[in-house]
Amino acid sequence: MVTDVAVAAGLDWASATTAIGTVAVAVVAVGVALFTAWRAGLQLREEHKRSDKLLAEEQALHAKEIAEERVLAGKRLAEHFTHSDTQLAEERAHLTAQLQKERIWHRRVDLYARTNLALRRYIEKPPTGPDGKPMLAADLLELANLASEATVLASEPLADLLNEFMYDFPDDDRQLAIWDEFQHAARTELEVDQVQEPSTSAPARRPDDLQRGNPSAVPSPDP
Repeated sequence: MVTDVAVAAGLDWASATTAIGTVAVAVVAVGVALFTAWRAGLQLREEHKRSDKLLAEEQALHAKEIAEERVLAGKRLAEHFTHSDTQLAEERAHLTAQLQKERIWHRRVDLYARTNLALRRYIEKPPTGPDGKPMLAADLLELANLASEATVLASEPLADLLNEFMYDFPDDDRQLAIWDEFQHAARTELEVDQVQEPSTSAPARRPDDLQRGNPSAVPSPDP
């Protein structure tokens, strides 16, 4: 009886030890598993942090690039508009100047034609005054009005020729020479009839030799 109890007691101790070892191993295994899981979670969180940081940096860089591109695009657009506005203003200014030039050209054609006709009429048959004597060119209202208009509109050489004819009291030969020079200068300025040249010597004052009425006419040379 005593022997059986001792054996039973020995068996219980061995079982207890085994059980304790088993529990210890289980605890260690659980601890290792928990530590591994914690370590993996820590690494995962670190990886998430690095990923979030890289993503934030990439987003910031992308936003910066987009902002710079927008600034450049806005600058290019502004330069384009500025260039377009400048070009448009230049085109308008050029067109305005061209139209003004054409208006002046047409007005000068009319003025030179009227002046040429008035000079021809005066040279051909000067008007006479109440005393029956030829009137001075400066005393004729038509020529005076033409001289005033020429001061504003005509080119300087033609205005000077008309003023000489009007106010320097030239003799008959000089009057005819001035008229010849006026026609040549008007023709050159208006760029008409560039083939013929004016006569080098003034023709005698004969009605048949006098040109009729337009600034491009050239007095016939001496026969």
